[in-house]
Order: sequence, then structure tokens, then C-alpha cells
Amino acid sequence: MLNVDGIGGCSGPNAELKARELCHLVGQHDVAVLVETRTSDASKLLHILPGYSVHQTCVTRENEGRKGHGIAVFVAPRCTDHVRTLRVSEHLQCIWLVCAREMFGLHEDVVIGASYINPQSSDFPLRSIRSHFTDLFEDVLDALQVSRHVLLCGDFNAHVGALSEVSDAHVDLLRTCPELVCCKRRSLCSGVNKAGELLCDFAAAAELVIGTGRVKGDNGQPSFTGYYKDKRSRPDHVLMSPEVYKLSKRFKMLKNFISDHSGLSMVFRVRSAMGGDERTAHVCRAGQCVNKQVLRWKPERALAYACNIVNNAELMKQFDEAEKDKRVDVLAFCIRSLIMQAASSREVGMSSPARCPLVRERQRRGPLNPVWFDADLSV
Repeated sequence: MLNVDGIGGCSGPNAELKARELCHLVGQHDVAVLVETRTSDASKLLHILPGYSVHQTCVTRENEGRKGHGIAVFVAPRCTDHVRTLRVSEHLQCIWLVCAREMFGLHEDVVIGASYINPQSSDFPLRSIRSHFTDLFEDVLDALQVSRHVLLCGDFNAHVGALSEVSDAHVDLLRTCPELVCCKRRSLCSGVNKAGELLCDFAAAAELVIGTGRVKGDNGQPSFTGYYKDKRSRPDHVLMSPEVYKLSKRFKMLKNFISDHSGLSMVFRVRSAMGGDERTAHVCRAGQCVNKQVLRWKPERALAYACNIVNNAELMKQFDEAEKDKRVDVLAFCIRSLIMQAASSREVGMSSPARCPLVRERQRRGPLNPVWFDADLSV
């Protein structure tokens, strides 16, 4: 998870270098969350990340480039078929995804949330902070109705210091994670603010564990250091339900030169039906075999495919705006994303990761030249 302080900010002579550094960070993870992107246009990054899919909030034209707007979740090719968008919050910057249970090796799906909450200021007073955390708490309760396994991450501008979200009242939580009884939160950043208190309060109410200062490798070190390394605070956090927290293996702070925040990287101990948590050592054609998706046309699911495209209101809106502004590169990105997201959706099921040419089956299925946008499927 990384507060990128604007994807669109990658301009000027170092634009290509910054974009590639960001893609390098994203490419190290199966699921990468970027907050405060300030845009809904991820085409610049997707050109460098072939096969990746992106789930994001919609940034309106008037908010394009403004601080505090935009969240994008990038999903690696091997996981694309196992992740879908659940909902985008109406009252705050937050997006919710559902990860198939195979990804974490659990008996139920895992709901992942990514959020951004502005820091307290004259434009965003204390009452707004309280309102946003109330809305976020309601979102968490809704997520727990979908699955009891929840992971929520983001830049909450919340300083929790050594505050604890665990008490003797959390009988079930302590039974699942007894180490929380004696292990206090490690905190290299001791500051506490109102947002931090609210974060701990709603984590306690929802029985979520705040990973800050608890996961191996996380000592509560600062994630916000400023561009000149003159700042020191920890506004970014990962919250997990007990079973997900038990899977957490290690944490690492990812320093970089493209943002005033460091990235939060977490590895989970997973016995997955997808082949474990270790990436394959085999590479062919410069890694293309693991970065591509294969689309196979299934005529019996043509209606579901078309409906998925029609109902993708976010991308359709981006398409209309790009067409009005005559932005050809964004139009191409929208068309590609409409096809890939529709084909990759669970109810359509026309996408799968490409197999290595050395081992893939020779037998082909489906027509050799399917028409993904013919007259009957036009929207």
C-alpha cells in the first residue's frame, strides 16, 4: 500500500523514471493499493504492467489532480480472475474488493478495502473526521456481512501511537490470537491524534487487529517522512480480521523517491490452491508468459459479457469524457479495460492466465477469431 501523492504528477524529465519505479513497486505484489492517485487514468502504468488489472474509484473532472482524491488497486495477472470489485463507497474515498478464498487458503472469501481520509484542517474539521470514520465503520460492518475475513488498508492520517484496540472484552479475538494479551504495540512513532483514537475505537468495535507495531518487521516506524525526509509520522495502517492477521508473515517498509510516503508491504503465509506464495522460477520470453491473459470466446455467455460492459458505469463514463476531450490514449485504455474486466468477471469466465508455450496444450477451444465487439454486442 502506498500513498503516491498523484500518479499524474509523474511529469517532466523524470516522468518515465518515476513511472517505472512505481511499476517496479507494484510488480512486487499480487495486490497493490495506491491511494491519493488524483486521477482515474491508469493507462500510463498499465502500459508498463502488461496483464495487470486495475480496480479504482472515479475521480471527477473537477477533482482531477487535486489532493485527497483517487484510489487504484492493481492486481497481478495470476490473481486477476480471483478478484472482483464489491462496491465503491458513496460518502468517502474507499473501494471494496472480494478476493476468492483460494488466494488466502481460507474457507471463505476475503474482503479487501482501501481508503483515504484527509488530515484535520480548516477545510476538513474534526466533525468531518468523525463523520468519515463513522461512514468507514459502517462500510466495515457491511463488509463483514459478505465475509468474516476482512483486510482494510489505507492512509487514514491516523496516529495511533501505543493505543490498543484489544481489551479483555474481546474474548473471541484473544482466543484466536492469544499473543495479543501480552504483546503491546511497538511504536517508534508515539504521536496520537483524534483520527488515531477513532481508528482504534472502530477496530475494537469490529474486532479488527491493527497490524501497525504487531506484525513481524513492523515496529511502528514512520511511513510519512516528507520529500526532504524532515517528517516523521505513521498515518498509514493495515487492519485485519483475526484469521487474516494469523496469516501475516512479515512486514517491510518500502522506501522510494516518487512519494513523500514509504510503501507498506505485507506478506501472508498462504497454502493456496493457486500454487502457494512462491513465484515460479521459470521465465520465458522476458517474462511475457506470466504477464499475459488468454481470452476464450464462449458464445453461451455472450449476454453476460455484454451486460457486464453496459453496467461498467465507471469505465463508460471515462470513455465518454475521453471521447469528448479527444484523448485517444485514454479511449484505447478504456476499450481494453472494458473487454478485459468483462471477460475476467466470474459470471463471464472468458479469461485465464496464459500458460508457458513449453507446456500449454495444443488443442484450441472456441473460435480462432472471436469478435469481442461485433454489431450484436455493441453498446
